[in-house]
Amino acid sequence: MTETATAAGLDPATLSDLLRVAGDPGFDRLHEQIRRTGGCAAPIRLSGGTKLLDPATRTVLHAYNTDSEPGGVLRVACGNRRASRCPACAWTYAGDTYHLIRAGLVGDPAKGTPETIRDHP
Repeated sequence: MTETATAAGLDPATLSDLLRVAGDPGFDRLHEQIRRTGGCAAPIRLSGGTKLLDPATRTVLHAYNTDSEPGGVLRVACGNRRASRCPACAWTYAGDTYHLIRAGLVGDPAKGTPETIRDHP
């Protein structure tokens, strides 16, 4: 196995960790979290829980806890706008910025900017 790891450019410890994680029963959920972060380079790892209560009866309508998540954490995208820190999140925000600027210049009723803005930007 060492020859295969070396040929792939991985040291044996890294390969061992990779195989352990891939064989874990929670791997599918971990893969889903990674996919949902959009390839974020530095995802934020949230831990804890939340409850949604009915204000009148105080009954629990929904409860969530990260104890059931892989590693006990929920990974979410960092949202950093600097490409030097996180290219994936910066790409997302670059698209948002384009649409905001465009709506401000030519108008976009869906974003609350009337098309008459074209006459006096």
